[in-house]
Amino acid sequence: MKKSKIKVTRLLISTMLCWALAVGNFFIPGTAAHAAAKKTTISSTEMTIPIGKMNGKVYWNKNSWQLSNAQKLSVKNPLKEANYQFTSSNSKVIKISKAGGYVTGLRAGNATITCTQIYKKKKTTVGKCKVIVKNVALIISDYGNDFSVGSDGFDLTHYYNSLDPLFSIAYRNPNATYTLKSDSEKFSIKEIKYDASKVKAVTDNKEYQDVLKDFIGDRYFYGYKFTAKKAGTYKITVKETYNKKTKTLGSFKVVIKDTSIAEAKQDMLLGDSVNVLSLLNYIKKNTSYYFNIKDYDETNPDNNVLVLKNNGSEEYLYANKAGTAEVTVREGSEQGEVIGTVSIVVSEAPCHGITLEQDEYTTYVGDDFDIYYELDPDDTTDKVTIESDNPDVLKVEYDQEEERWVYTPLKAGEANVTIKCGDQSVVCKVAVEE
Repeated sequence: MKKSKIKVTRLLISTMLCWALAVGNFFIPGTAAHAAAKKTTISSTEMTIPIGKMNGKVYWNKNSWQLSNAQKLSVKNPLKEANYQFTSSNSKVIKISKAGGYVTGLRAGNATITCTQIYKKKKTTVGKCKVIVKNVALIISDYGNDFSVGSDGFDLTHYYNSLDPLFSIAYRNPNATYTLKSDSEKFSIKEIKYDASKVKAVTDNKEYQDVLKDFIGDRYFYGYKFTAKKAGTYKITVKETYNKKTKTLGSFKVVIKDTSIAEAKQDMLLGDSVNVLSLLNYIKKNTSYYFNIKDYDETNPDNNVLVLKNNGSEEYLYANKAGTAEVTVREGSEQGEVIGTVSIVVSEAPCHGITLEQDEYTTYVGDDFDIYYELDPDDTTDKVTIESDNPDVLKVEYDQEEERWVYTPLKAGEANVTIKCGDQSVVCKVAVEE
């Protein structure tokens, strides 16, 4: 009987323990939930900002191409019953509201923002954010500063295509004003703020407008426009005005040049073409240029060394026959100011040899097939012709649209393919199988 009592007692204790655990899971969920709750933290642990008051709409250049924007400091996963407070380690460098939010940069330097939590009369540190405040800086491009007379600039299309601006103002103070001062009335320049609303001002293409809108989004950046009335070198000084104080950030130079001949003497190979505008340097926008070939034979164009052609989108010179021709360029009209004269020598480049990749090929009826060869020189002006001695087996023809030779295996058999260029020729044997 004694052993039975022990068993009953053990069973009773075991049952009570299981019941207690089950009840605990139902009646004390707060403890389990608290253990699984996400940790309370600060929204950011480091940031670099310019001097000035930040908000969610403020952007600035970190360098000539990267944009950054202000971040709001807040508490992530806060406890409902807790209070939170933000403090700055150096109120001369940065300040922030006790409730958090956006940081204000007061002067260049480093400081730390600490977020503390008061919960059930206990004070703990939730997190710290290291803040660097940077002075505004003028960045001057290392890539060329010379342009043609007229108007130019840096807008949303240039930024989208990752081109380099003449200058950038990095860590711009959002509460300051910036001015660009030229040392001459012959050159003027001004900054322009570009955002999504400006896409129509930079392109008429609707699809490109949509691309630019998607690219810039809610951001903005500062570009510029300038007008140069005369060739010369101009100095531009950049100044910042903040809290009624003005200081000079620096200066840069812009070189403006008149339109000129790129090279007085140029070479072309027979059959080549060149855009007429490639003969010039520093072409002015919205300006017409006229090209006159000396002693041009209008009656018999085939007699000319060069022929001036237009394909509807561009005007170009075609190297029609070997010889030398002179092209005079005028600006504005056919009787306008002479820019200069270009002497163009058109030469032949005879073929010296043809090298086959393989002397023999095997292919199948209906298959795609090519014969590979190299010409010496590869820019020879001699024309290539290719013929099959058995076109019923292998047909060879030139596709004008694709500008290539097409080989079509039609039935089983053999064909010898002769490739000629100038006075050079080679023969390739082709076996066609079913």
